[in-house]
Amino acid sequence: MTQSPLFWKTARVQVVFLFAPWYTSIYMKSINLKNISYAFGERTIFTKVSLRCTESERLCILGENGAGKSTLLKILSGELEADSGAVERSGHIRAVYVHQEFPHDANGLTVDSYIEKYAGVSLTKRVYSYAEELGFDLSKIEKTAVCGSFSGGQQKILALSVAVSVNPDFLLLDEPENHLDIVSRMVLVRLLQEYRGGVVFISHDRLLIDSVATKVAELLQGQVHISEGTYDDYIEAKMERIGGMQRAYDAETKRIKQLENTVVILKQKAIRGKEISAYQRKLAELNELKKKHKDESRPDDKKTKIKIGQGGAGFHDGKLLARIEKLGFKYPDGKAYMFRGVDLEVRSGTHVALLGRNGAGKSTFLKCLTEELTPTEGSVTWATTYDQTAKVPEKPVTFAYFDQHMSFNPESKPVDVVMEKLNCFETEARAALGAMRFDLTRQQTPIGKLSGGERMRLRFAIVFGRKPDFLILDEPTNHIDEVTWEVLLSACKLSKSTILLVSHDYEFIQEFKPDMFWVIGNQRVTPRWRDLGELLVEMGGDKDMLSENI
Repeated sequence: MTQSPLFWKTARVQVVFLFAPWYTSIYMKSINLKNISYAFGERTIFTKVSLRCTESERLCILGENGAGKSTLLKILSGELEADSGAVERSGHIRAVYVHQEFPHDANGLTVDSYIEKYAGVSLTKRVYSYAEELGFDLSKIEKTAVCGSFSGGQQKILALSVAVSVNPDFLLLDEPENHLDIVSRMVLVRLLQEYRGGVVFISHDRLLIDSVATKVAELLQGQVHISEGTYDDYIEAKMERIGGMQRAYDAETKRIKQLENTVVILKQKAIRGKEISAYQRKLAELNELKKKHKDESRPDDKKTKIKIGQGGAGFHDGKLLARIEKLGFKYPDGKAYMFRGVDLEVRSGTHVALLGRNGAGKSTFLKCLTEELTPTEGSVTWATTYDQTAKVPEKPVTFAYFDQHMSFNPESKPVDVVMEKLNCFETEARAALGAMRFDLTRQQTPIGKLSGGERMRLRFAIVFGRKPDFLILDEPTNHIDEVTWEVLLSACKLSKSTILLVSHDYEFIQEFKPDMFWVIGNQRVTPRWRDLGELLVEMGGDKDMLSENI
């Protein structure tokens, strides 16, 4: 009996359906790292690391600054070659790697030249479309303008737009949120959620990680720990792992006490010529465990508790620190004001978050507050206070500006730098560093040998250690690792200084819990007391994305 053509069509569909999982697992493109090791000079970055990335996954690589995240991403991209181990790619794989910073050799290119070089002329329209979504309208840029004249945010948007437009099998992104304003970050989240290829990214932005990652790989002490699922799943798995390490550490501590008693008894027998080999074995085990515990402290699963010196001596909460009246500014060669008619008050003990798109004038506004720029019109009047401690009738308000680019002599030691910057005694300097999770050894370690996160925490120790009445934190979460993120947040919460925060990190702003927002845009700076999500929607954020992921 012959079957109709319709039967065979149906049968073929059924076969494909039944074996789809098998087909997918065999033919899905992937990049596999097997027992990868890499060292930079005498410093080992990681040892025998194995990792698999498929085109169906969005993998986030986490770890403290200096752990080797960027190095691992470069090995995945083929830009770096591992010292040992294998990198296996299933079939022909196209991967696009977007570095943390814009390529230096592209600064002299125009937009169209850049697109032609990295994407191809045929994709120009698509690149323009993605860039406009992310907040950079390329059609309004002069054709002769070179990429080196763009801001960091504009360069990042151009690089990301080109990468997504090429539609590679894998997007490899090193801190893609850097330089993007908070609304652009929300758009980036949506683009990555919708991307059909594999995404491997490094990020310190909680919103980006929570919303995008389907798998997390943490680099820790040269090893990689894989957690399937979201960031919350990763935290849960990490706590379980730390709990297991704590139990093992406690068991070793108990074993050390047992061995100490056993060694005393066996030593007496060994002196009489008995059980010498048993004594030597137990003594070697004891010495090995003691050395291990000397080099490694008990794993900690608690968030850092920080005590920061209190600023604003003599202030009562809510006392007026500064009055901003009819403030306006435009650059001498500018046709329009950056902002105008700004009326605000700065009161002691308040936490304020300044929101605005890139190019809205946030940095210019801050420079007017700190008197680095002279306003075109209006005024900023700072109050004087009564110092209860020194019994001085009046003193000017002190303010500090966090400089994320503050440089140090690589040979200097953190404790010496803090003593010099704060003009304080060694005990005070050590207390300030201890608050930022520097142990005694790291306080004496040359700065050139510190990780990027540790150098950032040194900057925080200096700015919080000054105990200012008014503290400006201008994008302090850029390039910081998870530990430093938590340290900074705790320092902000415990500080009594009035803090003005400029950040594009949604999760950090939420945890910072500002008393109010200052929203800059359309030549105005307006005080607002609404929910952050509502303000972002007003600024052009994706309402659906906020409701689904926040």
